[in-house]
Amino acid sequence: MPQWLRPKLPEGPLRVFNRELHALHGKAGYPSARKLYLAVGKVVSHTNIHHAFVKPALPSWGVVEVVVEQLAQLARPRLAAEAEVNRFKALWDQAHAAVQLSLAPTKAPGPQSASNHGSPPDAARPALTAGAFFSNRNALIFQAIVDLHRAGGPVSVPQVAAELQRRGQLELCGGEDYLFECVKAVIQGAYEAGMSVHEFGVLSARKVRAAADARERLVTSRVEPVPYAGRVQRTVDQAAKPHPHRAGQQPEKAT
Repeated sequence: MPQWLRPKLPEGPLRVFNRELHALHGKAGYPSARKLYLAVGKVVSHTNIHHAFVKPALPSWGVVEVVVEQLAQLARPRLAAEAEVNRFKALWDQAHAAVQLSLAPTKAPGPQSASNHGSPPDAARPALTAGAFFSNRNALIFQAIVDLHRAGGPVSVPQVAAELQRRGQLELCGGEDYLFECVKAVIQGAYEAGMSVHEFGVLSARKVRAAADARERLVTSRVEPVPYAGRVQRTVDQAAKPHPHRAGQQPEKAT
């Protein structure tokens, strides 16, 4: 396959990262974007793979990780995939830090300039707790997946990311990097359970739904004027099943 054109980049970590990525591509025999797309299990579109090499911007780490792993396996002589992934993660971190530094404002805006932009500075924005953030972003991702499935279209990382981007929610959900982490977690869980990814996903969805229903029943029973202790305890036990580390916790007594 022909070698892809390298983007014009100034000297710095991003240029080093891109040159090393192209060098690894050459060691693998310059496979096409479509060949890599099939090799990574179609979790990344061939367009995003091609852009990771030719665009003058830092690609998502999720894209880089799966591509580097496959290139290392295709290289001759074959390279250790984990070592190459770790090497590129260090290069990516350096490039990411350089990009962020270049985007940082050289002078902090004053009160007048901040008001002109119509949005409060970061310090004035309400803090978002970790618990609320994780639960909210997972709910947004889940809703996007459900809507794509109901529409009859393909449901993979690129499609979910595009749908979240269309809704203006991709950044809030952690970007494509977090979506890839979710995929990796599902694959690992399915492997450890000895199940297919589809079977594991269906089972996990049922457990999540059962836990949500049990928590709703728990809230309802706890706010009743005279709750029945046995019913409350059974509801607590049902809600705790997906969370074994919380199974020993006892509910507060109703007053």
